[in-house]
Amino acid sequence: MNLNPAHWHLMVNHIPITGGIIALLVLAYGILRKSEAVIKAAYWLFVLIAVFSFIASQTGEGAEHMLLQAKLADRDTIERHVEASNIAQWCMVLVGLASLAALFVKRFQTMRVMPVVVLILSLIAAGLMARAGLLGGEIMHKEIRPAAAATTGFVKDDQTGANEIFNNR
Repeated sequence: MNLNPAHWHLMVNHIPITGGIIALLVLAYGILRKSEAVIKAAYWLFVLIAVFSFIASQTGEGAEHMLLQAKLADRDTIERHVEASNIAQWCMVLVGLASLAALFVKRFQTMRVMPVVVLILSLIAAGLMARAGLLGGEIMHKEIRPAAAATTGFVKDDQTGANEIFNNR
């Protein structure tokens, strides 16, 4: 198997997106059940996901160079993704740092509101990660680009009666 920089980026970048949502759900469950153990598990998940968001950012640069060099994507689409992913990454790093503080800093450990603060930050981070993921998907999937709605045609298939979307690749 020959993995290029784009493969590595694709393998890693899904972890902060889906993992962030999973950790958010674990934290919400811990808050609802008033379970310190579950809340702490969610904090550790956020720390791990913050690390993976940083790794995703680092692998993105190689993927960008490879795609531009091979003329597989345009610079504007990539730059929109890069800008969104940088914001999302730093927001997730903030969630990870807040989680570390909640785990190890006495002052934050005793704050009853800390899990709610981390939950709110993680909701923001999850939204930003989802947006970054969507913009990343637009790099190679023209059919999900906003402009594709105007250029993509729906044609009725006479045999099945189903609509088909033609993708101009």
